[in-house]
Amino acid sequence: MVYLTLLFWGLFWPSIQDDVPPDAEETDTGFRIGVAVDQVFLSVNARSIQGGFLQGLTRDQFTVYEDGVRQEILNFYSEALPVRVVLLVDVSGSTRGSQSEIRRAALRFVDSLGEEDQIAVITFSNVPKLILDWTNDRQRIENAMLKIYAKGKTVLNDALYVTCDDLLANVSGRKAIILLSDGIDTHSMVSAEEVLDLVTRSDAMTYVASTVEAYWVGAMKMRIQLQSRGRLVPRQMTDEYIVGVKKFLRTLADRTGGRVLDSEAFRSLSDVYARVAEELKNQYYISYRPTNRARDGSWREVTIRAAVPGAVVRTRPGYYAPGSLPGPGQ
Repeated sequence: MVYLTLLFWGLFWPSIQDDVPPDAEETDTGFRIGVAVDQVFLSVNARSIQGGFLQGLTRDQFTVYEDGVRQEILNFYSEALPVRVVLLVDVSGSTRGSQSEIRRAALRFVDSLGEEDQIAVITFSNVPKLILDWTNDRQRIENAMLKIYAKGKTVLNDALYVTCDDLLANVSGRKAIILLSDGIDTHSMVSAEEVLDLVTRSDAMTYVASTVEAYWVGAMKMRIQLQSRGRLVPRQMTDEYIVGVKKFLRTLADRTGGRVLDSEAFRSLSDVYARVAEELKNQYYISYRPTNRARDGSWREVTIRAAVPGAVVRTRPGYYAPGSLPGPGQ
């Protein structure tokens, strides 16, 4: 994937240098969400079965298991910590009619974040483009969103790859991706399997504002027209392909502790973004040192419970253990 990395930084490094604000230096919070040298860090949402967030819970009310073995909680934070959020926006031709709503939703999301939180914006159609590096300046974000013009094909997988492999690679602390797309990839060099593996390892919670249902309705209508003319139906318009896309988006979100939010289930896209902002604000942060110290690169299943009647707890379902340490000369 060297080509993707060179493409991303070769095209956009000059603009990144210009856009980094003086106050955008990495803040040392002393707490990293992800897998540290000897600890695992989790961001956790706790809700009641009625749907509201459970606030004010304590360390003693949570229990963490790794592969079924109870773990000792080392650190517990209930206060909000800064978060960096990537808005990953599909600007292929099919989204042209939604751009005004996308801008409104993004700005409302910015308004809901704290002063120490920061946002970056990556758009994708024929290629992924970093149009705004980390900032919390609303005017700069608005100016960047106004420059978006929707056209071209869709490289969703490539966009996710450069987001995790480049933009988020050296970002510590809390991080999240909000992906706005129908999920129909038409032109990427990277496979869905490669992307899923990379995003899972990135420690970034991934939320998907999905418009795939609307795409499916349009695809069914187009299939009828094509078939009536005796023409072949493109693979991207078949039910089998679209079902596979829905499964991929769901797995992408579930593996990272995020979720798929169908924009049709909300009044507007702004409501989807508001839901994500609410979740990010109402999280607990927990770390533990795994009893299994093997550096074998294996998948470790994580389960967390809250000793509160009717509590529903969400976090990422696991992580990949670090690989073996390199030997001398490697």
